[in-house]
Amino acid sequence: MCGIVGVVGSDTAIQDVLTGLKKLEYRGYDSSGISTVYNGQIDVRKEKGKIAALEALMQTSPFTSNINIAMGHTRWATHGEPSQKNAHPHLAGQVAVVHNGIIENFQELREELLAKGVELQSETDTETVSALINTLVEQGKEPLTAVQEAIQKLEGAFALSIQFAGHDNMLIATRRGAPLCIGLAEGKTYLGSDPIALADYTNRFIFLEDDDIAVITPEKASVCRPNGAQIERLPQIMDVSSVAAGKAGYRHFMLKEINEQPGIISTLLEAYLDSSTGDITLPNMNCDISKATQINIVACGTAFIAGQIGKYYFEQLAGVPVNVDVASEFRYRKPPYVQGGVFIAISQSGETADTLAALEDAKANGQHIIAITNTPTSSIARAADTVVELMAGPEIAVASTKAFTAMVLVMALLALKAAQQKGLDKTELAQYIQGLKELPSKLTQAIAMEGELHTLAQDLMHATSMLYLGRGALQPLAFEGALKMKEISYIHAEGYASGEMKHGPIALVDENLPVVNMATTTDGLFDKTVSNMKEIEARRGQVILFTDAEGVKKLDKDIAAKARVYTLPMADTLTTPIIYTIPLQLLAYHVAVEKGTDVDQPRNLAKSVTVE
Repeated sequence: MCGIVGVVGSDTAIQDVLTGLKKLEYRGYDSSGISTVYNGQIDVRKEKGKIAALEALMQTSPFTSNINIAMGHTRWATHGEPSQKNAHPHLAGQVAVVHNGIIENFQELREELLAKGVELQSETDTETVSALINTLVEQGKEPLTAVQEAIQKLEGAFALSIQFAGHDNMLIATRRGAPLCIGLAEGKTYLGSDPIALADYTNRFIFLEDDDIAVITPEKASVCRPNGAQIERLPQIMDVSSVAAGKAGYRHFMLKEINEQPGIISTLLEAYLDSSTGDITLPNMNCDISKATQINIVACGTAFIAGQIGKYYFEQLAGVPVNVDVASEFRYRKPPYVQGGVFIAISQSGETADTLAALEDAKANGQHIIAITNTPTSSIARAADTVVELMAGPEIAVASTKAFTAMVLVMALLALKAAQQKGLDKTELAQYIQGLKELPSKLTQAIAMEGELHTLAQDLMHATSMLYLGRGALQPLAFEGALKMKEISYIHAEGYASGEMKHGPIALVDENLPVVNMATTTDGLFDKTVSNMKEIEARRGQVILFTDAEGVKKLDKDIAAKARVYTLPMADTLTTPIIYTIPLQLLAYHVAVEKGTDVDQPRNLAKSVTVE
């Protein structure tokens, strides 16, 4: 998970950046680099490997003394292999850039730049940003104007720190869908992708919002919008312990972690998907999962629900038969193992006792073990044959949010890789890849619904029971929505397949029962879900619907008039479950806040269950 650190005005700028980058090492990375501006010239050092390799390079090729500006980066390879030339910062003429995220239209920008005679040295999407800004500077544009014009051409999620030759006391920073904050200190100003990187230097932070552009000098940070309008972002005072835990100024960790999801999904796509070639590059995948005779997915809680969505992916995309089990039950039903079988263990912490026990049983029976975890040094990771890291960073809130969407994305990538290995049509594959590239932006759009969902939560806070319904890959998401609601608001909630409503749950429907429905027009099941909603409406149930724009158009007048309808971005069947997760998380969060519960540490629950 890439990291950014910068500073202007510090006599120890290089050391400050190195210290900050080391605090972000938990994210995972394969190269690092630092750049400075001295006597009007940009100077760059970068190296493949850990920060220690960069420090060794700086011993043999030191920066000059008296530097008071620097920015640095830790990179996880995506567009191009881990190498010195692909490491950040990327220098193009008078401009250096470090970048977290994915530039979705980088190939188009790259071709435009090459057609203009611009020489590009790396294989990365980031270099197109530095080259684009540099072309504008060479046209005589001031640095701020160049950045304002450049970001309007960028599609995707990004956090950028930018240096300019001739400007020894200025950084420019901007973000969209990836986190970035500014730290204010006496006579110096810092920049970081996470406040934890800056905790040694300040307790005053400005948190940039999407499309903010900040001009950072030793004395201050001035923030404007792409159209040049000045805007005030007030600094927040945070104690060191809060910053170290990464709350980032949000009221609760859970809300912060919900808002981190576009950036985390972007990071995973950077790490595991080459968007230019469509190649899915999962690390150390020493088995051909497309040849698995059977897949057993085993997990607990929210991770189990991610596994259920994974079952849809594997069976529909790759035609591989899949069983999904709650880990605490798996061994005791004495499952028959088959030769050539694959066992996938999913655990955020990597220490879930039931999942580890099931893994050991499968390993003893000759299954190839794949661990999907946020903790690559955990017991489950160490016991596995293959580890796929979630790279979600520390998840503090007990109710999982960002780890869940990371799990679902990894399941999608695994299934898509298997389908690719089995000869998935190239046109169909390209469509799925395009959908994945657009995912961070669509998650950002979903998060922008928070105000509407807060209003809905104020009406739902007095409910004593709720029902969640979905079909296809949205059926497990109904379970997840209900789980989130009951975990943190203590409202009883159940998730069901929409078609099962008539087999029992319909007996609960009356004017006091909110029923949350999810329906997309891309899976061929929309009309069936509408029929279920009409049955709820006929019994005076409170109909709540999350759908896409085409779904809104297809609603009949009765449902449209009586239901509360929320429109989510259009998406394919692979990315829809991830996008539809966001409003369910936000709804549960705001209901819990309205009820006054302990959102981050709900009663009776623990983050990691390490005993059976």
